[in-house]
Amino acid sequence: MIKPRSPASLVAALLLVASGAVAQTARPVATAVGQDTCVTCHEDVAKQFERSAHGALAAWEVPGSLSRCESCHGAGSLHVEAGGDATKIRGLKEAWGPEAVETCLTCHRNGKGMEWVGSTHAQSGVACGACHKIHQSRQVFGALTKAEGMAPAHATAPAARGSLARQDSPLGKGEAQTCYECHKEQRGQFMSSSHHPVREGLMTCSSCHDVHGRGVGLLKTDERVNELCTTCHARQAGPFVFEHAPVTESCLTCHAPHGTVANNLLKQGEPFLCLQCHEMHFHNARLTPTTPYSLPSGSATNPNGATSFMAAYNTRCSNCHVKVHGSDLPSQGVSGRGGALTR
Repeated sequence: MIKPRSPASLVAALLLVASGAVAQTARPVATAVGQDTCVTCHEDVAKQFERSAHGALAAWEVPGSLSRCESCHGAGSLHVEAGGDATKIRGLKEAWGPEAVETCLTCHRNGKGMEWVGSTHAQSGVACGACHKIHQSRQVFGALTKAEGMAPAHATAPAARGSLARQDSPLGKGEAQTCYECHKEQRGQFMSSSHHPVREGLMTCSSCHDVHGRGVGLLKTDERVNELCTTCHARQAGPFVFEHAPVTESCLTCHAPHGTVANNLLKQGEPFLCLQCHEMHFHNARLTPTTPYSLPSGSATNPNGATSFMAAYNTRCSNCHVKVHGSDLPSQGVSGRGGALTR
C-alpha cells in the first residue's frame, strides 16, 4: 500500500519541478561592454556618432546605467559573444518601427515629446527615423571646402542641426528639405512667385508648425490661426473700429500661407478674390437692366465708352479700399456707413 505524501513533501516536490523549469528557460542577461568594444567592428558609425549631438553627451546626462552606443542599442555582451549576431542586440534597423520610437522616447519624452503619441505625424505612422538620422554627420560647409581644397570626409563633417535626414540646399534649410519628402504639394507652393521666405532660409517650417506636437495643422498656437500670423504681421492684429469680417475670422480666408501665384499670398488675384463675397457696385456694374454702364450718378452715359469704367475699376479693389484688414477712421463714402475701408 502506497502511503500518501505529506503536504510539506508535496510543496517541496512542486518547488523542485518549478526550479528545474526555470533553469531550463532562463536566458543569460546581457551586460555592458562599452563603446570601445563597439568601435572594433563599427568604426565608421562610431566616427559619425562622435560628431553628432548624442555623441557630445556626458555619461551622467544619459538616463539609466548604460551610455553611448548601448544607451540606445542595449547591453552588448551577448552580441559580442555571438560574433556580432544581429539578433542578440537591439539593432533598430527598422527606423520606422515602434521599437525605434520607444527607444527615442526614453530620453525625448519631456516637453513636446509628451504630445508626440497623439500628434498627426505619429497617428499617420511617421516615426523618428523618417526625419532624423542619429549616426549621420553629413553637413559639409563650403568654407571648409574652399579653404582646404577638398571637402571633409563624410564621417568627420560637422553634424547637421537636429540630426536631420536632409541637409541645406538652395531650396531651403535642411529642415524644409526633410519636410518636402512627404509634403510635395507644399513644396510646389513654395516655388510660387509669392511665398513665405523658406527658400531664402529666413524661416523654416517650424517657424509656424510644431512637428512633434498635436493640434490642427500642428500650428504653434492654442488659439486662432490669426494669433500665429500676427506674431510677425503685427500691423494687421487690430482690433479696429471698422473691421473686415473675414479678417477677424481667419487669415486663411484670403491668404494661402505656403505660396501662390497672386501677390501678397492671396488665394486669387483681385478683383476675383473680393468678388467671392462682394457684388460689383456702382463703379463697375450695371445700375438697371437698361443702363448697364453709367456714371456713379446714374444719370449720364459714360463718355469714354460702355466698358471704360469696368476697365478702370475692375483691376484691384484695394486701389480704393486700401485698409482691407481694418481701419480706425471712417470712410468718405456715405453708402458704406463709414466702414468701406477706404482709409
